[in-house]
Amino acid sequence: MRAFLFLCLAWPGLAPAGETGTVSEIPDAMWARMEGVSWHADLDCPAREALRLLDIPYTDFAGVAQSGQMIVAASHAEEVLEIFAEARAGGFRIARMQPVHMFFGKDDLSMQANNTSAFNCRLTTSGSRLSDHAFGTAIDINPVQNPFVTRTKTLPEAGAAYDSAEERAAGQMGVLVPGDAMITAFKARGWGWGGDWRSLKDYQHFSVSGR
Repeated sequence: MRAFLFLCLAWPGLAPAGETGTVSEIPDAMWARMEGVSWHADLDCPAREALRLLDIPYTDFAGVAQSGQMIVAASHAEEVLEIFAEARAGGFRIARMQPVHMFFGKDDLSMQANNTSAFNCRLTTSGSRLSDHAFGTAIDINPVQNPFVTRTKTLPEAGAAYDSAEERAAGQMGVLVPGDAMITAFKARGWGWGGDWRSLKDYQHFSVSGR
């Protein structure tokens, strides 16, 4: 146990298995990196005070305990920690977890990197309204294994290996399937899943509103 704790201190990405994570206000240095990148003054997104930084323990695809970061609405911060703790205890694995400003606020870059994330002050894909991500009330999980799928495209492109019902039923790591620990934890708290949508599928997407 002492050796494992030493590794966790020596390499900040590692997290002791028993930790459930922490909630904190967004530090000044991080907010400075977010401004104009994942938060925009000209869009009607939440103020800094309405957001929280989460440090979340997770298990990666190699089975190694890691610690990731995510920004969410303050009103749902503790709930999100509970969700990820339950999913982790249930064996669900995550590829990586970093705030979207680490990807220049670009959703496509975050998806290509298979990054699990939440807050991003941006419009929806159609550009018709602010995304639920803009309010910190939507979370995307393992975008490569859980792509956004329409009749004509799959995003990210690497998600094409996971965009059919047959491929998704094959029990591959990181794929969200009904009844798994992650979906169960979200739905138990009333969040909607994009895998239940009819006109298209956004398998990575969970939101408070169900949109």
